[in-house]
Amino acid sequence: MEEIKVILDVSPTAILPQIKRLTDSDLVIQKNGSYELTDMGEQVFKKVRSLVDVLCLVEKDNYWMEHDLDGIPQYLLDRIGDIKDCNPIKADPSQIFEPNTELLDFFSSSRYLMVFSSFYRPEFLPLFLKLARLESDVSLIFTESVLEKFLHNYERKIRKFTTMDNTELSVCKDGVKIAELIVSDRGMMISLFDDQGRFYHEYMHCTEPQAISWAKELFDFYKSRALKVVSEKIIDSFICTSENETFVESQLVSFH
Repeated sequence: MEEIKVILDVSPTAILPQIKRLTDSDLVIQKNGSYELTDMGEQVFKKVRSLVDVLCLVEKDNYWMEHDLDGIPQYLLDRIGDIKDCNPIKADPSQIFEPNTELLDFFSSSRYLMVFSSFYRPEFLPLFLKLARLESDVSLIFTESVLEKFLHNYERKIRKFTTMDNTELSVCKDGVKIAELIVSDRGMMISLFDDQGRFYHEYMHCTEPQAISWAKELFDFYKSRALKVVSEKIIDSFICTSENETFVESQLVSFH
């Protein structure tokens, strides 16, 4: 009883009626002065846990109610409670157009880094190259328009990145409903558009293993539908086709 009291931060008088309801329903049993779940209680707990996680997610922050979740596949939406411990990061209005040093510093010591981005963030390019030189595994997915901008402004660095043994670069079609996803051994960060497709420099961040695993699955979902840039010839082809504004449809898989 003392342990339950501490965990729930309530008085015994508040706990006892609830425990009685559970014992009367054969979901909880008292043994040797302690309370345990029955076999049926274990089964109910497994089903209820995911619901409680989702309710905790919604109760903690309105972010998920106010943003477009269409970019998350259904099988991960079914487990969205896995990221219930996410906390918001909101940029100072006076620094919206400046590099987010908090994110850069946090991910700078990652052993691996996975990034999906549908908007142009050149301030992150030095981080990608630094980690790659330190032999961390770095995997990037850009939308067509983002890759086009990177190639226009940093073609030499992008070409160098693709030649390294521990790096991967892929490209997908524009129109993806996720603004950005960053996953590393240190944590995960996700940013969504609102229902009108607008972006407000707000991120949800978490370091819990369960959330990292969920985010890795989301990254893998996009990676499986993106075109991997496996040679400089593909970059040459992309530059040529993007200049003509006609990218070969068969090369990129639609997410819809």
